[in-house]
Amino acid sequence: MIIEGIRFDMSWQQGHSPEAALPKLHGIYCEVLWPVRGIRIGVSQNIAARHRGHKTWMRSMKKGTGNRSQRSGPLANHAKDWGDLGLETFALSTDPRLADPALRLQCETVLHRWAETQRDWKNFNGEKWRPANYGHSVLDEQKAADQYGILLRHSRAAAML
Repeated sequence: MIIEGIRFDMSWQQGHSPEAALPKLHGIYCEVLWPVRGIRIGVSQNIAARHRGHKTWMRSMKKGTGNRSQRSGPLANHAKDWGDLGLETFALSTDPRLADPALRLQCETVLHRWAETQRDWKNFNGEKWRPANYGHSVLDEQKAADQYGILLRHSRAAAML
């Protein structure tokens, strides 16, 4: 995908984004939650640090120890049930032009609009507005939970839409 002349790599493959290889640069990333085919797109000045922070948050949500563990919503509820199981972060672009915060935000908004129209991934992007497909399942999440030995207490397990 190309936005404002910047190429964004949207070809995520499970197991192909080792944590140690994540860039410590500003850019736009996508967190993929493989067991439920979920995505969350964001901006960061350091993608590797952002991934570590989100991984820690998801683990604390599962343990119920985070200072924000009372939050609810599709992503918070997913984290309470799954923790960081299946979380993988992909750098969509670290183009140097993304050092411009306004351009980063503009590109992120276009990517969020794409996430709202696609139907292959569960959309966890709810920070800027509530997309029509926010938190909608794209597969049988109960079956996925059973395969991983997860008891769903917070997530809405729904059949494929």
